[in-house]
Amino acid sequence: MVQRQLFSIAKERLRKRPAVAILGARQVGKTTLAHQLAEELGADTLWLDLETPQSRALLAQPHDFLPRHADKLVVIDEVQRMPEVFQALRVLIDKDRRPGRFLLLGSSSPVIVRQAAESLAGRISYLDLFPFSVNEVEPKEQTQLWLRGGFPEGFLSEDDEDAFTFLDDLVRSFIERDLVELGLGAAPDNTFNLLRMVASVHAQPLNLSMLAKSIGMSVPSVKIYLEFFTQAFMAFKLPSYHLNTRKRLTKTPKFYITDSGVLHALNGIRNGDRLLGHAIKGHSWEGFVVQQVRAWLERRAELHYFRTADGAEVDLVITSGNQPIAAIEIKSTDTPTLSKGNHLAFETVAAPIQLVLTPTAHDHAIGKNIQVCSLGSLWGHLETALS
Repeated sequence: MVQRQLFSIAKERLRKRPAVAILGARQVGKTTLAHQLAEELGADTLWLDLETPQSRALLAQPHDFLPRHADKLVVIDEVQRMPEVFQALRVLIDKDRRPGRFLLLGSSSPVIVRQAAESLAGRISYLDLFPFSVNEVEPKEQTQLWLRGGFPEGFLSEDDEDAFTFLDDLVRSFIERDLVELGLGAAPDNTFNLLRMVASVHAQPLNLSMLAKSIGMSVPSVKIYLEFFTQAFMAFKLPSYHLNTRKRLTKTPKFYITDSGVLHALNGIRNGDRLLGHAIKGHSWEGFVVQQVRAWLERRAELHYFRTADGAEVDLVITSGNQPIAAIEIKSTDTPTLSKGNHLAFETVAAPIQLVLTPTAHDHAIGKNIQVCSLGSLWGHLETALS
């Protein structure tokens, strides 16, 4: 059983807050984590899965049903299916603010946050559960994690073939079920074609006009689709970092497929040899690293990229309170070299910690105030940046 990084954080929140919401994509491990938390807390638990008619029937009259179980930890899975529950939870929590009363699990973050914000403001704590991260697996499994991604069933498969069969099914379910439930009433073929197009430009500044023209859709339609992709945790945006400078900055966000295994499945990459020889290798590694940092930070800082029209570029700028605390150029080789544009970007951003991240290279200097590091040693540098 993989120990999730979020476990100790969620446990602490449940000991302090009456309600905790764990949000993440389908099959990312939310229910497994909830079972581990209930066992650790030794709580008498009531489980309700709103994908089942039985659980939905039990919550048809929540003001009548839930008070009968006031002594239990009530776990409500796929809670976004019954938004009327949020209002009932507000009333119950206001009557009894004991911590650890409700654990809510959901797979459409903005929907849940919007509904809960109206009813449960100040009463609930939100946590994001991502696919497995490099800090949750063995160091020797880093390459496997990059190839297969971090969805538990895919990563833990017996071989790559089984892993990518699972990922193909996951993508199909996402298109034919998840997006429909979120309200995207679009033809599955159009959605799949756009998702594959997005995967082909992974880790690049978002060009809505190019995507729209390539797929035969309008720009407003493409924007709607992309918003649905992010709502269901399939993708995320990385905004550009703006400085008070006369340089012409690239302000368009980058767009990433969240899970590297899903990215590879969409690009027809099904084994390590194919990945290492594929044109998307560098962008894939970049996205993999950015997602690892997202998962590790736990919203303690903000992420950006930096690029100017004259070629100054650094892949990741981490800020706190609008101030840069670290700048990272991501390389897929252990023998990295820096371009003139990389040096200019490091100099312009002027973060106190400047890193060139590689898969496994030993830490060493590569330029003035610039340090090469590996994905394994990155976290010590970031702890220093956050301190």
